[in-house]
Amino acid sequence: MIKTILLDLDDTILDFKSCEKQALAASLTNFGIAFCNDDVSEYSRINDQMWKLLEKGQITREELKTQRFRLFLNRFDASVSPERFAETYMQNLSKTGVLIDGALELLQYLSQNYALYAVTNGYESTQRGRIAASGIAKYFDDIFISQLVGADKPQKVFFDYCAAHITGFSIKNTVLIGDSPTSDISGGNEYGLFTIRYNPKHLINPPEAMPKREVYSLSEIPALLLSL
Repeated sequence: MIKTILLDLDDTILDFKSCEKQALAASLTNFGIAFCNDDVSEYSRINDQMWKLLEKGQITREELKTQRFRLFLNRFDASVSPERFAETYMQNLSKTGVLIDGALELLQYLSQNYALYAVTNGYESTQRGRIAASGIAKYFDDIFISQLVGADKPQKVFFDYCAAHITGFSIKNTVLIGDSPTSDISGGNEYGLFTIRYNPKHLINPPEAMPKREVYSLSEIPALLLSL
């Protein structure tokens, strides 16, 4: 019987692409640089690449913080400090709180029927700001943010920390729900958790990170949990 839910936030509950676009547009404007939609796709590509390196332990969190903007700002004929831009971007990102369609209804259901915990990679101040902006903190029994934990999903240390801070934690009674094969599904699988991938775009699951189950909309999750 499922009692505990570990729920990813970005691209599962929070619409990260929309938040990212808002923060990037505001930051470029702050530095007097014209914004276009191509900027979002380019930054998103670089940012995703950097986070995957962090998940593999190939760069540090501090390196990620500025290196992504050092690479991104090369596309502009402007003298902008990557360090200053990084701080501005994170401040702007912390003010965004766009939810994925159906997220609020899912949170209401899960919080009423399970012990619900957020598990998210990111910077503490940024994530807490976005959680406050979206008004979703009240649905969680606790929120585990990788910077505060001292390790990132999919590392075992991250899940060890969560388990140690959840009263009565049991692997067999816990489900992990998230969108990322590399951080959510692979990490959950290796820890022995039942994993559910939220996969609205029907992307191919890597052989090394196959979820136990898969859903294509958040509305499918309640019935699936009841069937386990």
